Amino acid sequence: MSQEDQRKCSSGKPYAARTRRWRCGCRHPFVTIMFIVGVVSFAAAAHGAGPIRLHPENPHYFLWRDKPTILITSAEHYGAVLNRAFDYTQYLNTLQANSFNLTRTFSGAYCEPVGAFNIERNTLAPAAGDLLCPWARSEVPGYANGGNKFDLTRWDREYFERLRDFVAQAGRRGIVVELVLFCPFYRDSMWQLSPMNIRNNVNGIGAMERTDVYALKDRDLLAVQDAMVRKVVEALKDCDNVYYEICNEPYFGGVTIPWQHHIAETIARAEARFEHKHLIAQNIANKSKVVENPSPHVSILNFHYAKPPEAVAQNYHWDRAIGDDETGFAGEDRVKPYRLEGWDFIMAGGAVYSNLDYSFAVGHEDGSAEINAPGGGGPELWQHLRALKDFIHTFDFVAMKPDNAVITGSTPEGTTARALVEPGRAYAIYVKGNNLRELSLDLPAGPYQAEWIDTKTGNIEKSESFTHGGGSKTLAAPGYSDDIALRILRAEKKRRGLLFESDFEGEDLKGWKISGNAPTVARGLARAGKQAMKTSLDRHKDKVAYRTEVSGPRAEIGKEYWYGFSILLPEDYRPDRIWEIVAQWHGVPDFDAGENWRNPVMALSTTNGRWSWVSRWDAKRNTFASGKRQYGGTRDYDLGPYRTGVWTDWVIHIKWSYGSDGFLEVWRDGRAVIDAGGPNAFNDEHGPFFKMGLYKGWRDPDRPSGAVNRRTLYHDEFRMGGSEASYADVAPGS
Repeated sequence: MSQEDQRKCSSGKPYAARTRRWRCGCRHPFVTIMFIVGVVSFAAAAHGAGPIRLHPENPHYFLWRDKPTILITSAEHYGAVLNRAFDYTQYLNTLQANSFNLTRTFSGAYCEPVGAFNIERNTLAPAAGDLLCPWARSEVPGYANGGNKFDLTRWDREYFERLRDFVAQAGRRGIVVELVLFCPFYRDSMWQLSPMNIRNNVNGIGAMERTDVYALKDRDLLAVQDAMVRKVVEALKDCDNVYYEICNEPYFGGVTIPWQHHIAETIARAEARFEHKHLIAQNIANKSKVVENPSPHVSILNFHYAKPPEAVAQNYHWDRAIGDDETGFAGEDRVKPYRLEGWDFIMAGGAVYSNLDYSFAVGHEDGSAEINAPGGGGPELWQHLRALKDFIHTFDFVAMKPDNAVITGSTPEGTTARALVEPGRAYAIYVKGNNLRELSLDLPAGPYQAEWIDTKTGNIEKSESFTHGGGSKTLAAPGYSDDIALRILRAEKKRRGLLFESDFEGEDLKGWKISGNAPTVARGLARAGKQAMKTSLDRHKDKVAYRTEVSGPRAEIGKEYWYGFSILLPEDYRPDRIWEIVAQWHGVPDFDAGENWRNPVMALSTTNGRWSWVSRWDAKRNTFASGKRQYGGTRDYDLGPYRTGVWTDWVIHIKWSYGSDGFLEVWRDGRAVIDAGGPNAFNDEHGPFFKMGLYKGWRDPDRPSGAVNRRTLYHDEFRMGGSEASYADVAPGS
């Protein structure tokens, strides 16, 4: 790959602008292989961390950009790259806006005719002249769907530019790409559209029945397939957000197991000289199947329509990630069946859930198409699946495994319950069915916090704390419809990985430095204990009229951190149009490089009655090199209206980076409100430090007055943890 191509994989200049418009037992040899691959790939060329890989502590899940990861999405019908008319930039923006982190796309070796499978506006069925695939067009007319035939000895430059840019644009948005290399030809009409069919190429290759294409029967055709695999792998070798699926649904159309193993070997050999290796997925079966003797190169076992999720339990012993990466054919309901399938599969121990979403189409890349296809999707389902993603990522799921034995009581007829468990510490339980009134669990002795979660919204429907003596514990369920989730966390404060903690139970602000007027420690209003930090500011009376904050611990660029704190806005906290920052991470200028001041790298504000967040970044050594402030980028988030008179809990998980390997996750009251990949820091010698209190836009005494001239608010339970910490270790009240 050229230096320009490598740049595209890391920065992702839009292609559209250049075109027409747990602790594993390690009892299998595979695990040893994957650990070696993981160690090799961890250094990663373009991103400072290796490509997505199996998590070294629990290979049923992923590690990506230094973060334990489960892949959840509702994605288009696989034509984003091969269909030239599809605006994938808008599509990827839609996935990012809904916090999805996966898309599945086909290589272009296979496409479909209009009307296939009764799918209206099928992105896998490009209009005449809109098919892009790895092979270049020849000078000879006669391709079955318009344009010239293909030359299987030459590569299409436009296709590979589009492919590289698609993967790069996805990576910038925190999205992994499952690239499906091949697909069987279900019907003759599909084989008649393939460039590998002798009718569609000038090379005299592909004179065979569709059921012989992927069966190792034709040496010349196999050489074409191998060359395509090597070319694709070479093109994407420096991209950290891609893995390869050998073949979609190879249990149809004559695809043989030896051919699949051959393609896996081809990928592995092609990457043998690369510094970094990518995961390989094999599509095993519809619904479920017991896998026997899998290829040692295969890391992900994929199933379709995996409901109930028996495939996970059947194959869990292989210590590989298990995916449900296609859905559909569940009747006229476009939402409910796919929510149930996703929650059930992930809670069974799955690592991938990819709903096939027919609301995406050419001209409707924002997911606004009316669905006329054998499946579901759309904005309502997106909200339900985001609730699933948010729920599972509040756990240290790498330490968990499926264990339905903790459910000691029976469930009503037609209702099922399954559990992911870290014994004595965390329990994630999913109930499917309407009839549950109570649930009995076998819990070790100790204090616990239990929360019943609405699977459609992610909201907490019922919460209770209890101290248990051990044995069976019965919890009463709230009213719900169709399904509900339960989160149980051990409540005792045995927190891990903390670097700094302040509960303000002392008489001073120990460990903090004062910035502006000094906050105080106050009794009576506290998130936990008896005291909290009180921040008061009077525009006309205070010596420093605009700032009363404390400054705390510093972070290092390139490292991962957790932060947690809680804020109380009193009942009389009136909305005001003059900006006000209540928590921030502040940069440190590099004076030797010519910098002399900094804005906050990130800030949480309560301006004009709403929570808002800003994130800034810059990879330049000197942000002011042009003579004025010029950031690499800024992103603003509207987090909705704030509530007064109650404590609002915040948890932040971040890898500070001015490169694409950074990430930012923010939870408010246990619900994810930001999930962003990419840069979030300045290229400074010293990393950002945390501040909280009140920084108000009153510095200019002549500035017109807002609705208020005085402010009072409270902060409590601040914690900062390193990469060894988790959500529960820093979360207020946990």
